[in-house]
Amino acid sequence: MAMSPQVFQELETVTCLLSGTSYLASRLGRVSLAALFFVRFGILAVGGRSIWMEEEKNFMCNSTQLLCTPSCFDEFSPISSFNLFALQLVVLVTHALSVTCWNRSTSQAKETRLQAHLSRRNVQITLHILCLLSRILIEGVFVFTFYKVSGGFVHPAVTHCRSHLCERFVVCTDLNAFTKNVFSLGLCAASVLSIIICCSELIITSLPRQRAK
Repeated sequence: MAMSPQVFQELETVTCLLSGTSYLASRLGRVSLAALFFVRFGILAVGGRSIWMEEEKNFMCNSTQLLCTPSCFDEFSPISSFNLFALQLVVLVTHALSVTCWNRSTSQAKETRLQAHLSRRNVQITLHILCLLSRILIEGVFVFTFYKVSGGFVHPAVTHCRSHLCERFVVCTDLNAFTKNVFSLGLCAASVLSIIICCSELIITSLPRQRAK
């Protein structure tokens, strides 16, 4: 049974929304980015309930001072990786909504002089490239931020606390360090894969231009 043009257009819109790319992106690229979106969402949903919900309670220090453990936890994890990657997902969804709204406006608006200018192939390709570059920038900024805040991609399970609210030698242990590292590395890997896919889409987009020259 053949798919109606309206249903096909709606499916194209959904893939663009989930992938955060324009119609000029390849279907394989859009499907891959959409799949990575569900992977991120699944990791955050599962991790938020099982790991990050009671993150501070699973952080223990060998100290008798009342405020020592909270201050050591803030020193150990100034920004929760869950909050960081949840913010990344919100930014990516906002970016995808902007791209999708622009795609729908250009495909459904009445033909005018401005619309005719925007519909030119060169303008569409330029906006498509800007969309991919902005997606790469978003992914890279959040991965770099996670690396700098965490002091690396892997958090140690045991750390020495240097807070002035604690005794001289205090050792703290994160009971969920291994699981959190696995989930965080999964989210970082999703970002790196997204960057690779967007870079490949940039290469695919630039090939016709090189052949035309």
